[in-house]
Amino acid sequence: MKSAKYLAGAFGSAAFVLALGISQSLNIQSSGLQAQEASGGDAGTLASGGGSSGSKTEKTVDPQLFRSVSDDGADAPTGRGFLRMPASEPVASSAPEPETGEPPAEPSEPETESGGAHQFFDAPVAGKCVFVIDVSLSMSITDVGAGEDYDGNVVSNLSRLMLVKTELINFLKQSDEGDFFDIVWLAGSSICGPNTDVWAGELVQCTEENREAAIEAVKSQTMWWGTPTWKALQRACLEYEDDLSVMVLLTDGTPFPMGEGEWGDYSHVNAIHNDFPGWFAGKKDNGCKLIGVHVGSCPYAGSFMQDWCASNDATYVHK
Repeated sequence: MKSAKYLAGAFGSAAFVLALGISQSLNIQSSGLQAQEASGGDAGTLASGGGSSGSKTEKTVDPQLFRSVSDDGADAPTGRGFLRMPASEPVASSAPEPETGEPPAEPSEPETESGGAHQFFDAPVAGKCVFVIDVSLSMSITDVGAGEDYDGNVVSNLSRLMLVKTELINFLKQSDEGDFFDIVWLAGSSICGPNTDVWAGELVQCTEENREAAIEAVKSQTMWWGTPTWKALQRACLEYEDDLSVMVLLTDGTPFPMGEGEWGDYSHVNAIHNDFPGWFAGKKDNGCKLIGVHVGSCPYAGSFMQDWCASNDATYVHK
């Protein structure tokens, strides 16, 4: 057995079986010789004495190598087996079917909500337009981030007024002779005039000459004290015809002065909520759109503008 293990170690597992057979054969033959030597006297006696049973011839046992009937005699690597089980039912292929026919046409460029209207702070504006623009002293605050001014210069901290001027000038540059416009400047009070102001005082056609004049007026516009929102909205509603297409109110703060004034003995905000719907009714009936733009981070202004827009079916924009 030791010799078999030695041969197996030398030649591998494939030779182990053969070595085992040879070892067993050698052991058998050795055992036979020892048996003959041990019984030699008796065998001689039997041979000389002529025993009745006669002499017997022993058969030599040859070693046999046993293999599995399915073994081909070659070394086979061992490892994990895999069992494949057929599906109980046919499985449909998940691969997509090849496309046939002509490929679909590329989509066209997206259109604006108004079918090609110009944009003012992302809101479509076209036709006959009145802009109520806040130019009170708080419009000098720089809290609207970085951007380009109307000359194309990159500014790290734009003021509210510069942002609005740039947007208004860009709108005017897009406009054409099919558009009419005017601007109401929102600033002042009854004790600090002017109590609001206007650019033209009427709707003017956007010819090249009028456009350039309006752009220069916007660039040179200054600020002054007060936020007379009630007065500015009154002028925008009563000094222009009811066939107006769009009215824009842009402000950065709450109406000021806040208490009683030319509107009566109740607050400025309440006066606007009470009086504006009646002023605007004729224009609203003719389809005039209303847009409210809140500029800056004043929370009170944001609250007022959201309430005003919600009460009058206006579009609310915050910049």
